[in-house]
This record gives sequence, structure tokens and C-alpha cells, in this order.
Amino acid sequence: MITLSLSTHLTPRITSGLPRHLVVFSLLMSSLLLVVIKSANAQPIDVELSAPTFSYNLTNALAPMGDVKLAPNEHKLSLAIKPLLDKKQYPAVIALLNANENDEKSVALLLMTGQVYLAAKAPKKAEKTLLTVLQKSPNLVRAHRTLAALYLQAKQLKKAQHHLSKAIENGVQDPQFFGQLAYINLNQNSPWSAIAGYQQALLLDPHNVQWKQGLLYALQRAGNNLAALNMVDELINASPSDKKLWLQRAQITLATNDRAKALTSMEMALRHGENKPNNLLSTAQLHLSQGSMARAADLLIKITKQQPQAFDQVASAISWLIIEGEFKQARRILGSIKQINKLPKAQQSLYYATLGSAIEPTNMKQAIKHFKKSLALNPNQASVLVKLAQHYQHKQQFSRAQLYYQRAQVFPQFVKQSLAGLAQLALDQQQYAKALTYLEKLKPLSDNKQSIDKNISIIKRLKSQQS
Repeated sequence: MITLSLSTHLTPRITSGLPRHLVVFSLLMSSLLLVVIKSANAQPIDVELSAPTFSYNLTNALAPMGDVKLAPNEHKLSLAIKPLLDKKQYPAVIALLNANENDEKSVALLLMTGQVYLAAKAPKKAEKTLLTVLQKSPNLVRAHRTLAALYLQAKQLKKAQHHLSKAIENGVQDPQFFGQLAYINLNQNSPWSAIAGYQQALLLDPHNVQWKQGLLYALQRAGNNLAALNMVDELINASPSDKKLWLQRAQITLATNDRAKALTSMEMALRHGENKPNNLLSTAQLHLSQGSMARAADLLIKITKQQPQAFDQVASAISWLIIEGEFKQARRILGSIKQINKLPKAQQSLYYATLGSAIEPTNMKQAIKHFKKSLALNPNQASVLVKLAQHYQHKQQFSRAQLYYQRAQVFPQFVKQSLAGLAQLALDQQQYAKALTYLEKLKPLSDNKQSIDKNISIIKRLKSQQS
């Protein structure tokens, strides 16, 4: 974000003891208006990047593990079930299990029942059965594994987190489990725990790109930008044409305020196919901040061609070009926008306000026409009100200037400019009492109250001399 400080320094001037043009406000007005416009254009530079997606192997192996055994009286049932399981005929398996009249079912059979329910997409019955298993055998890893899979499928992350942790506590050393737990921790806003989980997953499975990408996101979320930059560079070395990685690199370097690297990363993303208007705009903003105005203009033109109905997205960047004196580039962008009358009225007004500013240095007469057209479309275009007020003040058409300043005064961003302008108008007409009133209103808003006080003192003396 580009920020500028605001100063309200007023410089009194007395010429040969005459009360004419006593306070020089013109420099103040220009600098205040410049600051307001720049502040309006000082938007944060954001990189639009889709939320990460991860895929996991949700283990639900149906055969009982060696740590639990079927009861002897369940052996015949298991023989009947096995071929049905092999064919994934789960409704038939459930029918056989329900037909079993033995009240004392083994933990192994209950575990199998819960797993079959889950495979048959009956999660409520699976959950109930598996929780019964854990009541009988609280540390049974297979039950925790299956419940973790169930809750992950249901996106009940806190419950999944509990069972993954229990499985790991009871000896599971599976990178999928550490990766899943890290993913949940990341979603639960615990990035440092996520980092530990992804690192453990990588320790067991060092070439898994998904764990590396997860670790990258966790590092970013934790604000560990140096480690994140090293991680993303490693991933880019392996996949140099992956535009998402370049966008992530831009995010990281923006977080460290390294705009040069961020710009390089954004341009690489564009080279590899990135075309979202928001990212084109961010790249243009970076070019503006680095002084490459022509490239910024090219990107802004590309945005307007992609989205001709969204002039307001590029207007602030065009205004920045105007502020920097790049009127030719500003006019080039504005000239590329066709069918202005099809834009919403508010955007049409903004277009003509911006166009007026772009041609103001070379054709003031035409600029005034554009400013007035802007106000006809939107009477609340405050910056245009101030520009017209300054124009008529310079032409010594004081009544017109006063009207525009008064209209602009109701907008908080332009109160200082309007009060300063009204004070100058009063002084131009030797209306010292009015000038003092406006300066007293300006004083509490000023960053330099001492300077305002000096001006007030001088005007008070001149007022007394006049009387």
C-alpha cells in the first residue's frame, strides 16, 4: 500500500502593507488535493489465489487387524461374509450381520460392521457402531482410523482431529495421518501445529509434493515468510511453469514488502497463463510503484478489454498515472475504452472526471466540459467539485467558485480543501471575518495547527487595520 502524509501548512504573505492576496493557499490546495487523490488510490495490492485443495487417502480397510480377533462362534459368519466383501456387495453383508442373533458380538465383528456401514454410505450407523467399539476398546487404532475417515468425509474436522491424534498416540506412523492432522490444524487456525504435522509427514514421505504445498501454506499462515520463500522456490524449481506457485511467491514477497520480487513473480505468473483481472490489476499497480508506466498502461488496457463494464476497477490506477504526470499513458488507456454510454452512470461520471484530469494540462477548456459532464451524471463527484472551484477561483469568478467549494465541503475527504479554498476566496475579496471563520474550522482538522494560528493572527491584525 502506498501511503502519503498530509500537511496543511499555510504561508501568509503581506505585500507593501496592502491586504491583497494575504494568504497563499494555491500551493496548499494543490498539495491537499494531491494527497487526497493519492490516498484514494493507495489500495492494497492483493494477489488473488484460489484456496488450496488437498486429497487424502481415507483408510477404511475392511479386514480386521491382528490386534482384534473374531470370536470362535463368528467364524462361520466371517466365511459367509468374505466373498461378499470381495465383491463389495455391502447390502448383502449388512443383511448377514443383522441376521446374527448373538448378543455378545466381538470387538472385531463390531469393527467390521462399522466399516461396512461406512463403505455402504451409512455414516450415522457406522459412527454409532464404531463408538461402541471404542467403549469396549478405547485404544483400538483401526476404530480411530475409520472414525477419522468418517469425520473427514463429513467435514467434521474437530472430531476427525481427535481420532487422528488418538491413532498417532497409539503408534500409527502413517504420513497420511500426519498430513490430514496438519490440514485440520491449518483449518483450525493453528498454523504452527500444521507446520509440525507437515514436517513429520515429509519426514516419512519426503518426495510428496502435497505435503510440501501444505507446509508452504502453513508457513505463510504463520508469517514465517523467509521459510515460505525458500519452500516456494524449491517447488518452483521442480515445477517452473506452475502459475499458482508464482502467485504464491508474489504473495510472500509482498508480505515482506519486496515489491521488485513480487513484480517479477507476477509477471512470471502472467507468462504462464494467469489472466484474472484482479491479478492483472495487481501487476499493473506493482509496475506503477516501480515506475514502469507503459507496461502498467498495457495491463490496464487488457483489463478494460476483458471487462469493459468495470471501469471503476482501473480508474484509481489511471488517476495515479495522472498524478505522476503520465498524461499520455492515461489518455491511451482512456482512449481504449469504447461505448462509454453503456457503463453504469456512476462509472460514466468517473470516466469523464478522469478524462478531464488527463487532458487538463493541454486543453483546459475541454477538460472543464468533461468535468461538467461528470457532475451531470453524478453530482456527488467531489474531486470534480474541487477542481471546478479552483478553476473558477483562478478566473476570479468568486461566486461560482464558492458554490463548488460549498458543495465539496460535505464530503469528509474534501473538507480541508474546501475550507482552505473558501478562506482564500474570502481573502481575495478582503472579507477577513469570513476568512477567519473558515480558518477556525480548518484548524482542528489541520496537522499543523501552529501554522494556522500564525495565519489567524496575521488576518486578525489586518482586520483591525481595515476597521
